[in-house]
Amino acid sequence: MADLSEKIGYLRGLVSSMELDQESANAKLLKGIVDALEGVLDELGDMREDLSELNDFVESIDEDLEDLEAMHDSEEGSVEFSDDEDDDFDDEEFAPEEGLRVLSPKRAESAEEEALIGSICPECGKLFFAPLEGSDAPDALYKCPLCEKEVPLNPLGPENAPIAKRTDKTK
Repeated sequence: MADLSEKIGYLRGLVSSMELDQESANAKLLKGIVDALEGVLDELGDMREDLSELNDFVESIDEDLEDLEAMHDSEEGSVEFSDDEDDDFDDEEFAPEEGLRVLSPKRAESAEEEALIGSICPECGKLFFAPLEGSDAPDALYKCPLCEKEVPLNPLGPENAPIAKRTDKTK
């Protein structure tokens, strides 16, 4: 991009060194072309900055996804579901006003296990988990582990959950 800037500067120097009447149509045309090229260069720089920010955002999403996959794959973070009649969860309860499905635990298998609900922080936009128990309190605030601000629970649902799109890279 520095090379392009140098070339435009060179063209501007050529136009200014030409012995043209500044009021002539040719002088106005050449000056306009060089001004337009500088404008394109500025826009290109802005687009590169935007692309860099977008790339950083996608990388942060990828890191968050890797963290979630690691939590899911670890034995401590995985949840096993069975097809038994007497499983750990009641039938699904629905919160119709939010369209949110919440599973409520009947019993925990050990004292270490705790039912969690996913939430999106309204301040930083990152995903965090909160205990399911007590999450239905309307005025409850939770400290986001990422931005450390006290925020209300914003449960994941179809309208705010990050949804992955399938990509097929095999050809």
